[in-house]
Amino acid sequence: MTKAAKGRWKFMMNNMDNNIAEEQKETKSLAEIMESFGKAFLKLWWIAVILMVVAGFLGYYKYRTGYIPMYQSEVTFSITSPEYDGPDETYTDNNQLASTLSVSFNYLINNEVFYEIIKKDLGLSYVPSAITVAAVENTNIISIKATGTNAEMNSKVIDSVINNYSEVVEFVLGETKLTVLERPSGGDTAINPYQPVNQTLKYGFIGLVLGLLPSIIYAFFVKTIESRDDIEKYLSVTCFGALPVVGNSKKDKKYKISILNKEIGFRYLEAMRTITSRCERELERKNSKVILVTSTQAGEGKTTFALNLAYSLSKLQNKVMLIEGNIRRPDLRSRVNPELLREGLASYDMEQFLNKEVKSSDAIANIKDTRVIMLAPDLPVKDKTAVDCLNSDAMESFINECRDVVDYVIIDAPACSEVSDAAVWAKYSDSVVYVVKEDGAKVNKILDTIQEFSYTRVPIIGCVLNGTAGKLKLSYGYGYGKHYGGYNYGGYYRSYGYYSYGYGSYGKYSDKEFISKPRKLTKSISLTTTDEQKKALENERKNKGENKNEDE
Repeated sequence: MTKAAKGRWKFMMNNMDNNIAEEQKETKSLAEIMESFGKAFLKLWWIAVILMVVAGFLGYYKYRTGYIPMYQSEVTFSITSPEYDGPDETYTDNNQLASTLSVSFNYLINNEVFYEIIKKDLGLSYVPSAITVAAVENTNIISIKATGTNAEMNSKVIDSVINNYSEVVEFVLGETKLTVLERPSGGDTAINPYQPVNQTLKYGFIGLVLGLLPSIIYAFFVKTIESRDDIEKYLSVTCFGALPVVGNSKKDKKYKISILNKEIGFRYLEAMRTITSRCERELERKNSKVILVTSTQAGEGKTTFALNLAYSLSKLQNKVMLIEGNIRRPDLRSRVNPELLREGLASYDMEQFLNKEVKSSDAIANIKDTRVIMLAPDLPVKDKTAVDCLNSDAMESFINECRDVVDYVIIDAPACSEVSDAAVWAKYSDSVVYVVKEDGAKVNKILDTIQEFSYTRVPIIGCVLNGTAGKLKLSYGYGYGKHYGGYNYGGYYRSYGYYSYGYGSYGKYSDKEFISKPRKLTKSISLTTTDEQKKALENERKNKGENKNEDE
């Protein structure tokens, strides 16, 4: 490594360390917190719903199992002193007596002495009701209440109090006269009706608040990539562009998110075209042929991007080899529309291909209407042999031969945080394109992953922000290069070492793809537009112009 290269490498590593330190120190503004909370709640709303339902059910169950109906009997007295002869001036004395008696009566009745009297009177070993005494303010009226779970026993307790109070009251307060104004009332109606709704709602609300805590914590403490500026700010990597979210009504058809799909939409096509243009310019500047596409974690859309990058580079007259890099859990083949693959494609794993247990002509697929050839095994390699498979001489030889055959090799590697396979693939690669999903992995996790990956010494030439806000439905648009070439490479196989590749049929060329510059197909075959093809193109354009004038 030259001194200049070492200097650039040291600068990049120092810059990465500074970014990590800055990310750890930076705090969020209120607007960022609110925005993060909204995004977190959209992800974690189910936690709040589950906790709310569970807590509400718990509140209902607790109320139902703990509910005991309570009944109350009440009797009202007027109280007078024995000297009372009716004049108004004695009315105040009786009020004071009632007030005094209401305070004292609780102590006189709710004590063991009076309880023994009531128990003996009722013939029970306990007092079945709670007894309370209260005076009506500014009157000589006093009320006695008996509260318990048995309405009949409440009435009996009240009767016992009326019949036996004098034995205690006269001993303490002297002779007093209690006149019953209202007979015992209350009876069979519970004073605490069965109403579980309030407690259910109360517990449900508590559950909702607890369910919001993860979103609140996320909003305050979790930082994710939310824009192109964030990529350059936190990751110090050039952002090639942003791809919008594509809403697919047929979720089982993963290959719908493709620039070959006519319904993909203009926004996605333009975004992909811009990204491809910037990516190719950077690849040419660095003289890179083997491109590694990876991400921090699974589900960030790197496989879909790798496919569309291959299609886009093919659109620009490049021959592209697309390789399944996740040999432990292969998924690339399932992302390609089966209509674009020939029938009879072999089922195999990467080890079988490298060990020549399957023919190259049966393993390598030509994707119809493109200049993309694809090595996509559909069977997994055992974990214990995966690294050896990737590090094998056969794999290195195959990648080197691909360099001679095609313009670009794209390796769809697994996510960096899952296994070390991406780092192994890196030794065969010239450059890395890193896919980051908007509001996906945490910034510190991405930084840690990139820093670990940086030890491979393979430069990350750019990032792609995937799944940006603003859902794009599959409802309109046009095909991105409907026809590719009128050349038929089928039937010709060239042997490189012990591999043989068939380039298949590519259909018809679009009018934008005729160029005079020769394109190398193999070590011995070049592709150049013939005079007849140029003439046919001119006639086609002329006919299109005449048809347009007639329509006008």
